[in-house]
Order: sequence, then structure tokens, then C-alpha cells
Amino acid sequence: MWHKFPCIYEVHTRVWLGELALKMGEPITLANVPETEFLRWKELKVDFLWLMGVWEESAASRACALGHQGLWAEYRRALPDVEERDVGASPFAIASYTVSQALGGESALLKFRRKLEQYGIGLLLDFVPNHVARDCEWLKMHAEYFIAVPEHIARHRPDEVVSYEGQYFACGKDPYFPAWTDTLQLNYANTALHAAMRNVLKRIATLCDGVRCDMAMLILQDIFNRNWGEMGIEMKEEFWKRAIDEVKSQFPHFLFIAEAYWDTEWTLQQHGFDFVYDKRLYDRIRSQDIEGLKAHLQADVRYQQKLIRFTENHDEARALTAFGANHRAAALLTHTVIGAHLLHDGENEGRRIKLPVQLRRRMAEEPDQDIMDFYHRLSHLWNNSAVKNGDFRLLEGYSSHRIIGFERKSGGHTGHILVFVNLTSESCESYYPSLALSHITDYEHIEVFVTDKRKSPQFELCQSGFLVRLRPNEGLAFIVR
Repeated sequence: MWHKFPCIYEVHTRVWLGELALKMGEPITLANVPETEFLRWKELKVDFLWLMGVWEESAASRACALGHQGLWAEYRRALPDVEERDVGASPFAIASYTVSQALGGESALLKFRRKLEQYGIGLLLDFVPNHVARDCEWLKMHAEYFIAVPEHIARHRPDEVVSYEGQYFACGKDPYFPAWTDTLQLNYANTALHAAMRNVLKRIATLCDGVRCDMAMLILQDIFNRNWGEMGIEMKEEFWKRAIDEVKSQFPHFLFIAEAYWDTEWTLQQHGFDFVYDKRLYDRIRSQDIEGLKAHLQADVRYQQKLIRFTENHDEARALTAFGANHRAAALLTHTVIGAHLLHDGENEGRRIKLPVQLRRRMAEEPDQDIMDFYHRLSHLWNNSAVKNGDFRLLEGYSSHRIIGFERKSGGHTGHILVFVNLTSESCESYYPSLALSHITDYEHIEVFVTDKRKSPQFELCQSGFLVRLRPNEGLAFIVR
């Protein structure tokens, strides 16, 4: 049903609809999104739209967001004129998986989904498996779904617990960071919770075409038990495989995407995830670790084809800030290498300000027309059948080992792309023999993509291969016709 390696576009739903309402001069919900938005995503060759933050806002989570002084520093950095009304709940502290009435409710979401379908675009929503908002109704009805903390421990960790009717319950946490104080940790030692969360997933699956699962590795059995074993908590069976199998038995094409770190990518793929975050690629591009990048791209293709690559998302710095002079070369590599790829709203406009997820409004930034033109050209590359469905082969040239080169190929010569990227600050030249280009007799059979269209590409087509010269921070791609 979907392309093998889709392009996924992430939107901060509350911010986006708020901006549309200002632009249109009338209230906008998911039920009356202007046609121009769908045309914009279609032109970008988007396969899935990820609406981040559609669930009803938690009042308790918003209160935490308003009272957190550390967060206010982040709010002011991103939005200097921020006011209390600009601050909402974290989209990842969910009290109930019901579509926000402020966005139009479930009927509006379903109408929006039908409209996306007309453009051949699927819909992704959030699923947060590790925790819920501290005002989740389950706390009243099923306190056993949460991790109770003995009073003597709670007294020493007041910032890691929530008090309710004389008991203490653990806040959700990543073991390497402070607890998420607006959340309650779910207790996967309780098999009844497993069933309840599977039912949540099945309900979500009636509303969309896939889910992005927040911090999915936290509920792998071994990680969960390491995090909570000191409380005498033991998760005795895995959650993901059964949950994914049950959902896919009813919705075979439903997509599961895992946010994941700590070398858990392969494990989560084995549990059934279609795609898993590839933070390693991001980090190695950012640090210009050429040898590390090449080693990563030499991994088993069965592993690589289930990774989702990105140069930014709502958790990371904006790509222009993170990659600097390498921004375009990084984007070319990321959005054409094997696997799915994620495009973050504003990335293709050259936005530079990272927005805290709690904010409902962002500062105006003038779109960078040059960046917009670059991504428009790049979208034609990632829409090529070689990128959407093709094989992948890393190329190693002679003369310089600093160039990263690879080949994507699908269906003979109907989809064939060569990509070469220089992430260093020095010019590089390399020769690539035997690139299966024997059918090419002249340059008219090659369409050239260059990261900076103001500069002429530097390459020579030889009888037995390709000679590529790259300036610092430059990338080239060749579409073979």
C-alpha cells in the first residue's frame, strides 16, 4: 500500500492550526484545513503526515508546564514575548487518547484523514507507551497500572513522585535524565496493563494509518526491569511483539515507528517495528565522523532498510543550526540513503528556532527562499523510485576516502541514482570504477543535482567509471536516465 521507504512530514498540530487561523482570519480545525495545505504536502512528495499533539491536553500537565521555571527559560529563548496563554501541556503527557475538541474532535480528524487519502498521504499519530499524564482517569480506576513508591523512598525523591489519596506513584522517567514530573509511570509488571495498552493501540488504529511510539525502548523487558527493579518491579513478558501482531492482524498496513536510542534499534525491529529512529547517523554526520558514517552505512541492509533518518525533529536543534555549512550535504545524504526519512515542519523553509513542545505559538521567521528552492529540488530526488523502493550499495572510491558515495537502484535503469557527499572543510576528489554505467554513451543520459545550484558540478564520465570532485561541504547526485 505504501512506498517501501516513505517520506514522513512532522507537524506540531496546535501551532500549525493556530497559524492557519491567523492567516485565514477565522477559526481553523482539522475539519476545515485549506486545500493549499494538502497541495503543499503533495508538492513536497510526502507519503505520511505525522500530526504531533492531537490528543486532548492534560490540565495537570499544563499546570506543570506553567510552573516549571527551567522551561520558562526555554520558552523565552524561543518566543521572547511569550505569555501564559501560549503555554500548553506537553503532547507527550497524555491523559486520554481522545482527539482534542480545540482541534475539532474525532469527527474533524476523520474528515482530515479522508482528505489526506485523496492526495495519497497517510496519517500518523502519537502513542506514548511508557507513561501518561498525572491526571489520567486510570489512576482513579486502576491504581495497579502504576508504580507505587514506598513513603520512605518518596520522601527522599519528592521530584520523582505524585501523591494521590495517601499513596505515592512514580513519575515517568528516562534513567539518564530527571523524571518527567507531569507524568505517571506505567507498570508493565502488570499484565492487565499490557491488555489495556493493546486496546488503546487498536482504538488509535481506527483513526489513522500508523503511530510514532515515543521512547519505545523504555518498555523493552530488560530496560524496564533495570529501571524499576529496585522497587521490586519485574516485567515478565515483552509488550511490543504481541501488541504489534494484534494490531496488524486487523490493520495489515498499519505503520509502527519507534523513537529509540541506546543500541536498541535492531531489537525493536525484531519485535515488529517497521521503522526505528537512526540517531547514530544524525550524530555522525553532525560530528563529521566520516569513517564512522561509512561503517554505519555498511551495516546489514535488513537492518538499514528499517531505519528512519532525519536531520531534525522536535527534539533536536534546527538543522541549519546543528549542521551549519554542512546543512545541505547532510540533507542530501539523509533524505536519499536507504530507509524512511523524516522531514520536520519548517526544516524546508530554513527555520532556525527550536520550539519547546509545550508552546502553542512560535516566533515569525521569514522563509529562506534559497532553502525552500533546495528542498523543492531535493524532493524530486527522494520521490525517485530508486529512493522510494530501491536497493542500496555503498561505494568506495580511489584517491580520497573522505567522500561518502552510494548508489540507489530500482527496476533496471528506470530508477538509478548516485549520491556523493563531502562533509569535510577541504576539497576532495575520488574515482569510482565500474559503476554499472556501460549503457551511458554521453552526458545527456545523466541529470545532475548539486547542493548549491549556483556552482557548476565537477565530474567526468570515463569509459570505466566516474571521477567526482567536491568542494568543501558539497554534495552531488546523478539521476541516470
